[in-house]
Amino acid sequence: MDDALSLVTNVGFPAGLCFILLRHILHTMEEKLDKLDLSLHELILVIQELNDTNNSSSKSSKPDE
Repeated sequence: MDDALSLVTNVGFPAGLCFILLRHILHTMEEKLDKLDLSLHELILVIQELNDTNNSSSKSSKPDE
């Protein structure tokens, strides 16, 4: 809280408020991007597992020539 108060007294209320809001927005976006990255990684793993399962089942169903 002291940092926010010193920021407002040094640069003015509008500029201080902009810095505080920007910091909050960047922190929120960082959390959301981390969750998105985790979800994409999990999706890639599921797709790879499905692809491997389909490949192994199609190879076993082909007749030997």
